[in-house]
Amino acid sequence: MKTTFATEKEMSQKFEKYLRTEFGSSYIKEFPGLFGIPDFVYYIKEDQEISIVSFELKLKDWRQAAKQAFRYKSFSHIAYVVMPNNCADNARKNIELFKKYKIGLAVFGMNNEFEIIYSPSRGMPYSDSLNKKLTKTVTLRKNKAKNYEILIRHGHHDLSDELYVI
Repeated sequence: MKTTFATEKEMSQKFEKYLRTEFGSSYIKEFPGLFGIPDFVYYIKEDQEISIVSFELKLKDWRQAAKQAFRYKSFSHIAYVVMPNNCADNARKNIELFKKYKIGLAVFGMNNEFEIIYSPSRGMPYSDSLNKKLTKTVTLRKNKAKNYEILIRHGHHDLSDELYVI
């Protein structure tokens, strides 16, 4: 039985199916023209407000993923690093870095196990112009988000004691 992803592409394809099934089709894959290209940009439309959650998937290099996710905070309210279950030990050991820079950490497995290790509070994007560029794109879309409450939290949440698995 296969226990991990062979490539990031394989992980991305499986994560996309999971994202669509569990959280709805309100996402954009590899949106260009921002400060980096996140693997997925998920958006939630509530009343007149749009929340942006970015995901950076990495098989091993958690440091590079954290750097990229930090950049995504220029246009996102929350940015997550997502790694395979069996490759995230070093990221877990360095959870203080994720907390310091308010970057979420989650793991994703071959059998669609998704666990949020650390969920930062929702923050304001650093760049109003990049956020508006993205918001303008998603405003016209009709896609609906669902079950998004665990991705966007309006306060500080360290889930290391209360493992959240979907």
